[in-house]
Amino acid sequence: MTKEDMRAVYDRYIAKQMACTVRDLYSEETVFIRDEARTERYMKILSIGDTNIVTISPDLYQEASTALRGKIRDILYESEYIFGQTIHYVPDLKQMQPLPYPEGFTYELLVDDEIQKLVGIEGFDNSLAFDENGCTPTCFVLYARDQEKIVAVAGASYETEELREVGVDVKKEYRGRKLAAVLVRNLTVEILKRGKIPFYSASVTNLASQAVAVRAGYMPLWTDTFGTRGT
Repeated sequence: MTKEDMRAVYDRYIAKQMACTVRDLYSEETVFIRDEARTERYMKILSIGDTNIVTISPDLYQEASTALRGKIRDILYESEYIFGQTIHYVPDLKQMQPLPYPEGFTYELLVDDEIQKLVGIEGFDNSLAFDENGCTPTCFVLYARDQEKIVAVAGASYETEELREVGVDVKKEYRGRKLAAVLVRNLTVEILKRGKIPFYSASVTNLASQAVAVRAGYMPLWTDTFGTRGT
């Protein structure tokens, strides 16, 4: 799998999320999209390279597009219509070699149905969560155990047939031991080996999570908003 192959998958995913075309992502302009499928008040802004995509529900389109047309990126993200920003990272293939595991822990990789052995585990909501029926969208897990206690989990959940979103949790008393970055890196290597394409997301306010992404060998590709005001 090449960098270009992966970028094509990310582009298709982003375009579908934003109800735009892949060509729009390379316009290097601010593109306003009226999403006819949205029946409730909705607005989302996504930026990739020099392009901004602003997707708006029909009921809000005229007002918001008029107010924001011609505005620079910083103003778009400070508008009264949206809140919250996320940075989405993708792996730098040049760095995707396994890292040595910190000593003093045992590690295990679980894939698909093997993950059911962890049903009932708590405190790892960013990486692994089960519903009331014991089901989970997580399809890859790499965890660290201190004797009989699981202390850190990196998990990858199903996003599309091709894409997996990676998250990580480390118990507070075990932070600062490089567990997060190592688990994310080594899980990413395993995902790529199996022909799937990972990405990692972090809030712009979560500096620790952003640092994990960089140390694990990820680089930012796009940013977007995650909330609409007034809904």
